[in-house]
Amino acid sequence: MNAPTLTVVTVVYNDEAHIARTIESVLAQDYPAIEYVVIDGASSDGTLAAIEPWRARIGQLLSEPDRGIYDAMNKGIRLATGEFVLFMNSGDVFAGSTAVSAAMADVASGREQVIFGRWVRRARGQPDLPCVPDLSVGRFNHQAVLYSRAIHRWHGEYLSIRGLSTADYFFFATLLASPIVDCRTSDATLAIIDINGLSSGLHTFSQKYAADYLCGRTSRLKLIAILVLHPLYSSLKRLLRGAR
Repeated sequence: MNAPTLTVVTVVYNDEAHIARTIESVLAQDYPAIEYVVIDGASSDGTLAAIEPWRARIGQLLSEPDRGIYDAMNKGIRLATGEFVLFMNSGDVFAGSTAVSAAMADVASGREQVIFGRWVRRARGQPDLPCVPDLSVGRFNHQAVLYSRAIHRWHGEYLSIRGLSTADYFFFATLLASPIVDCRTSDATLAIIDINGLSSGLHTFSQKYAADYLCGRTSRLKLIAILVLHPLYSSLKRLLRGAR
């Protein structure tokens, strides 16, 4: 049987220092059916020059202004033709050349599905931390998730709203509650994630719990407690770090 095509989408903006390692990671995969789409937000640094050595091996490259990362990701979805989609944005990499093959081995036929893989958390000055998805508490990482592209036909695209930094989490949280989508975890380690990127910080943490509440995954009382207490907790952590 022919292997189903996976479209890997990389979104980048003014990241000439890191885009090459992401592209090399994608092109090094041994999976035989990968379509590669790169969406650049009209970078003003040397990003496009850094992409040029690999241009012939990139299926589609689009460079134009966008309204933020989720707008750029939606452009990638519209260009994708693969049966499955995975986002590997600039600065992050696959966890080895067999990562995609290992995850795609868990794909089943006949149903729209989401496969949540493992990932490695990388932070400056700290040892790498292996992470395992836990769907019951909403612990997963977008770069380590592949899913049926057909889901977007009825679900719609990622929410592209100013100030919203968890549209990807909200997308998958709604799918976890769906009776028609097969959501499951994989033992495959898909990605190595730089946690110093966009999706970090108090703002994202609060939005995650708001999304869980809207999807019926947490109570109103817990949401209120998180929104009230977490800013205090973060302030105390900063104070303690400054006192050392």
